Amino acid sequence: MKKSGLRWRQPPLWLAAAQAATRQRAAALLPQSRQLLLAITLIAGPKQIAILDGVRNEVRVVDGATYKTNETPVDAVFVKNDLYVLERDSRTLSLAGTSKRVQVDDDPAFVRESNGRLYVYSRATGIVQEITRDLAITRRLAGSPFASDFEIIGRNGYLVFPREAKLRTFSLSSMTMLGEIKVGAVPVDLASAGGNTLAIADPSAKRVWLIEGEQTLTQAIARGFIRGLLGLGLAPNRHSEFPTGVDRVASRGRSRVAYDSSTGTLYRFDDHRVTVIERNVAPGSWALTDDGIAVWDGTALRLHKIGAGEP
Repeated sequence: MKKSGLRWRQPPLWLAAAQAATRQRAAALLPQSRQLLLAITLIAGPKQIAILDGVRNEVRVVDGATYKTNETPVDAVFVKNDLYVLERDSRTLSLAGTSKRVQVDDDPAFVRESNGRLYVYSRATGIVQEITRDLAITRRLAGSPFASDFEIIGRNGYLVFPREAKLRTFSLSSMTMLGEIKVGAVPVDLASAGGNTLAIADPSAKRVWLIEGEQTLTQAIARGFIRGLLGLGLAPNRHSEFPTGVDRVASRGRSRVAYDSSTGTLYRFDDHRVTVIERNVAPGSWALTDDGIAVWDGTALRLHKIGAGEP
């Protein structure tokens, strides 16, 4: 969840301008007393929720403890009962509530977990580092800088590059790049939609694209080349359309959620319809959990239940 209140070190001018405009629109939606919500990021684990505060440099576990962090916490991940916090300006990955930390590459943006291993993507350099739960760096991959999202789905890691309208993917087992997938017009965010299906938020098209991921990619590699997946034998109308340009997408179980940071609108969707959940939601103040969609309003955490057969 990623993903709110991040500053870039020398980003492309087109992306810096787009980010600044989005931040200004999001801030205008909120009263002055609520603008600190723009520094908040909700992190949902299997059974817990944490609230990162990039202004106070702290992380609060809901119904649990509050811990001080190093400079500018931007992302975190639960591994069982442990919470690992990624701190951008101090360039560290830390175990909350302890003095354990490890130095990571410049401009760390995302931390993900797979099979007990942690993976940190640093946006300025494009480096992905594999880190143990004891905070030892074991391997690193030289990827491409300035990805807008990093996710691990199945046995692969995926990086999203809006300007090129591409996903780049790498193997977790070998820590080597596999290839590229062409998708949409301006893909920004990625989530698993179950099985081999990927959901990609494209604000320019006002759509969430649904494409086949690992299975189709493996077949393409076996043929010796990577092909764009859209329009290559996929079922027609494999996308959901929205009234505004959604730039975030999340999926958990059978629940799918999309978000438009320019209007603060949170949607849930399936293959047939799109429904507004809430408006004027700050960019990082929501998270999809096993029980529904959690929204933090600055004083309390509210839960929107998603029943069977919805959205």
